Amino acid sequence: MTIYELMNRGFIGEFYGVVSAGKESRIYYALNREGEPLAVKIYLITSAEFRKTRSIYIAHDPRFQKVPRDFRDFIYLWARREYRNLEDAYEAGVPVPKPYFVRNNVLGMRFIGEDGRRYPLLMEVELEPEIYPRIYEQVIEAVKKLYRGASLIHGDLSEYNIFITPEDEIILIDLSQAVRVEQPVADELLLRDLRNIARYFGKMGVETPEPEELFAEITGRSPFEKPL
Repeated sequence: MTIYELMNRGFIGEFYGVVSAGKESRIYYALNREGEPLAVKIYLITSAEFRKTRSIYIAHDPRFQKVPRDFRDFIYLWARREYRNLEDAYEAGVPVPKPYFVRNNVLGMRFIGEDGRRYPLLMEVELEPEIYPRIYEQVIEAVKKLYRGASLIHGDLSEYNIFITPEDEIILIDLSQAVRVEQPVADELLLRDLRNIARYFGKMGVETPEPEELFAEITGRSPFEKPL
């Protein structure tokens, strides 16, 4: 089993229980051998439907030009892809969990929380009204860094994929669906991310520009306009 292999190789020191569970993956709390907290994400190898719905995110990604036909190998590729997305984002200064390792369908990253309890998602907290504009600015700055510094678009950004720390700082999570800016679906996904952001923060009383205006500010062009 991959977890035992990672423990034998020293990547994981102690392995604990499930922190969160979904249809496609489970996240466990763990410690490395130095006692640092880890989030260990295990993709579930269950349904070939996963491959059908995820192929669009890998198509034309220059980092992964060969898409395997075998479902198990596709899951392994998906895990490597999320690791690479996290690595590129982290190096660009985007607030994301620091990635540590990937092996087969197992991804290890920095645990975002304290004492085995994850920090809340943005959709789970009720903040003071004056805090939301600052959170909004952080999110937009993160989107800019992701696009300009890492050449990535989150692709599934919403209040469900943003952690809030006790200091009211944000951490973006779930970058498995992030795409490169040159991929055909990039503009569509960036615009969708910006619409999600505008919708949520608008409900929280924050005045936000139109998504198309934000798109132009981030990219220097209009949506679906070919770069010069």
